Amino acid sequence: MKYYTEEIIKYNSKISIYNLIYKKFKFEWWLIIIIPPLIPAIGAFILFAYKMYIWTIVSMAVMTFISIRLLKYRNNKIKIILRKDYRYALNQSNDFNHISFLEIQKVELKELLGNTLVKKDSLLFLIDILPNQQKKYSYTITVQTIIIYISIVTGAFLSKFLDFAKDMQDFKAGAISLLLALFMVAYMVIMADIFIIKDFVQKYIRNKNRLIRTLHNIYLEECIEQD
Repeated sequence: MKYYTEEIIKYNSKISIYNLIYKKFKFEWWLIIIIPPLIPAIGAFILFAYKMYIWTIVSMAVMTFISIRLLKYRNNKIKIILRKDYRYALNQSNDFNHISFLEIQKVELKELLGNTLVKKDSLLFLIDILPNQQKKYSYTITVQTIIIYISIVTGAFLSKFLDFAKDMQDFKAGAISLLLALFMVAYMVIMADIFIIKDFVQKYIRNKNRLIRTLHNIYLEECIEQD
């Protein structure tokens, strides 16, 4: 049998939790998970637009309560999938945890690779040649935002603004207002980078490295069995 690196790289998506678990969810399950919290969320935006702030908070609280209950519903449906197709991944309590998903990915990847590529030497070769994404987040957006903000403040901004000001008092008032506005924009960008963009990028990197991580787990298992 012939093997190609490009084909093996495609296994990364085949062993994703979405393909292994969530793709087996029934359509009505997704409707129950998505629609109920969506209704109070839309209601909260409408109430906020009409400045009904107390009812907006109530709607957000209802949405949060429904979402928490639906997490339990989703987990119950995951158990149904596991008990049907991946019973070996359940723990002693007949339940699942993050180890269960790692076990499923390991078993499924071993089946995709076949006996030849599951050998220790073959695994080491695959781990060595397959691409591995950078794991550390560099906060590039935050760094660039700080540099741009400092450049605007210390660069041509103040001198150019001085040309349009009527007097020094007008310059101070206008400069403070604009600098505060720029600071708020920079602050929001930095917060978004730290709390939102970083998580998306790290999740993307973890997904890209899914194949390598699973190969490591298979290799560890093979070493233990041979020892």
